[in-house]
Amino acid sequence: MTFFTNNPFTRILSFWLIGLLIGNYFPPFKLGLWALLFVSALFCLLKLKTKTYPFDLYLSSLLAISLVTFSSYTVPPPKITAPDQHQHILATLLEFPTEKPNSYQAKLKIHRADSAAYHNETILAYFEKTDSVNQLQPGDQLVAKCRLQAIRNQGTPYGFDYQKFMANRQIYYSTYISARNYIRIQKGNSKSLLLQAEHLRSTMINLLRSYIKNKESLQVISALTLGYRKELSPETRSYFASTGAMHVLAVSGLHVGMIYLFLSSLLGFLKRSRFGRLFYVLAIGLLLWFYALLTGFSPSVQRATVMFSFILIGSSLQRPAAIYNSIAASAFILLLFNPNLLFEVGFQLSYAAVTSIVFFFPRLESLAKPRHKLTKKLWQLFCVSLAAQLGTFALSIYYFNQFPVYFWLSNFLVIPAAYLILGGTFLFFIFSPISYLAEILASLVSTITFATTFLLRQIEQLPFSLIENISLSSPQLLLLLTMGGCLLFFIKLKRKAFFFTSVILLGGFFLAGFFQKLQTFNQQKFIVYADNNDIHLINGRTNYLIQTSNETPNQQNLQPVINALNLEPPILIHLDSCKQYQSDDLIIDEALIVFIDQTFHYHKRNVNQSNKMFKQRTKQGMLPNNTSPIWDTKIDSVLVKEETLNLANLKVRQALVADLKPSNR
Repeated sequence: MTFFTNNPFTRILSFWLIGLLIGNYFPPFKLGLWALLFVSALFCLLKLKTKTYPFDLYLSSLLAISLVTFSSYTVPPPKITAPDQHQHILATLLEFPTEKPNSYQAKLKIHRADSAAYHNETILAYFEKTDSVNQLQPGDQLVAKCRLQAIRNQGTPYGFDYQKFMANRQIYYSTYISARNYIRIQKGNSKSLLLQAEHLRSTMINLLRSYIKNKESLQVISALTLGYRKELSPETRSYFASTGAMHVLAVSGLHVGMIYLFLSSLLGFLKRSRFGRLFYVLAIGLLLWFYALLTGFSPSVQRATVMFSFILIGSSLQRPAAIYNSIAASAFILLLFNPNLLFEVGFQLSYAAVTSIVFFFPRLESLAKPRHKLTKKLWQLFCVSLAAQLGTFALSIYYFNQFPVYFWLSNFLVIPAAYLILGGTFLFFIFSPISYLAEILASLVSTITFATTFLLRQIEQLPFSLIENISLSSPQLLLLLTMGGCLLFFIKLKRKAFFFTSVILLGGFFLAGFFQKLQTFNQQKFIVYADNNDIHLINGRTNYLIQTSNETPNQQNLQPVINALNLEPPILIHLDSCKQYQSDDLIIDEALIVFIDQTFHYHKRNVNQSNKMFKQRTKQGMLPNNTSPIWDTKIDSVLVKEETLNLANLKVRQALVADLKPSNR
């Protein structure tokens, strides 16, 4: 095909991705790949002398299978972490400690430890909250005594896989270090570029902090321009996410693209000569990589910088048609060095958005030709937003279970604002030695940021601004993405086969949705949450949360379960106050819970210490006389047919999730 001929890296990347998927999800198939490789090589040898048809086909197959086989072996095997144990370590601090509610967090690079298993490991350290932590700087060498623990998930069923998230960043251990258990033996004097960039970024953030007094504006500006998101409040993250503007806070393709366009316009005159074109490429490339270094070399910045570096090289060679080749080449290079990137949400969303913008934007833009310059810019902005959303729609719903309805409206606001904030902040840094100019620029940037955040809050308050609890299964996602790819090739290549394939895949998508709903309506599960021993009883979409304490339900535990199993809002039942309850599938009395055909025994017992405190507080007038005594409810056991699970002695780090067994009656 002409497309693959003009963009050879798209073909290479396709086979490389197949290998990574096999290596990650189907490791036993790797032996089969060797068999295919042997057969393919044999056919090539048999046709090598004559090179008659179909020699080219055999040779192409050999190269493709070789790529797939080699790629499958680049996926690192799961790391077997060492058991939790106390260690004496010599380590280098890699970043400035970030304040958390009860500690300071920072990454450490271990050079030496009692056990060689920890040598050269990067760990996540939590320092005791003392004033001395603020004196630590990147590059400082520390000697510490601490208990190294393997990073584990918090036990939330169907929740965020934090362990895998950190493993993708090659971080497998964490530790808490008290003030008396560490000492700095050498101040930071490392010549590492990353550490020097960390110092420079900290200096720039402190400079912003000295001029911008609004806390939220400072957080947004630091995140948007320098990639420093550690101090962003959950509230700010929430309304940026619910309005579809979260991508602005993550330094990525948008920011690097803005800088690329600005530098291209500024230095465009250099392209008039041959040597000028070379200087143009080198200057912009170096500045882009300096910005990536300044923002901490996060994965999103790496992706964007590599991508635009290839686009820069492609455009300098006057090959605008090679844009897809540049995108594929950048993805291939990144995956070659770090295969785990493929399984990161940010990597998938970044490349889906860029590819979709490149493909759909010119087609959407051609649908209307506004005459007025401002109207034209607004139309282009809308087309970019819509094109990006088309590419990321399925992935966003699959990972986040929500869809921001007014994404197009928020992007009308945040993209121009981001450009002004980005440009204004860098002008502020340039003119910071001139105090009155720096103050004017800081005030201007702060005002724009404040207005932007205010308007985003208003958009969040609009009716139906966010569609939540949307469920999409893995098979549905795969079918939807494959169907989208076929439609792209149909539009690009005008081949009917791609169209018919997409129609078949659409039918498969609806069929998978039907089976998912069937499974949802027939599911019968119980979940025991590890943090409080609450029991979640599930029958179809109907579900009951049996609470063994008076604490408010933990939404961080509940919401992933509701999203994953497509449940209705749970019916809350407090055992302490519930004497009797009856529905079609649940019966509760004072000593027994019967759910469908499963029996849960429990009892209420008076806690002497609690009653003593209760009587004392009542005598002191701290509680009204008609207040009920405090009862401690305990679930003794869960009976699943003839299997008994003693919850009173159950100590689980992760929640217990089990299907109810079908009745034997």
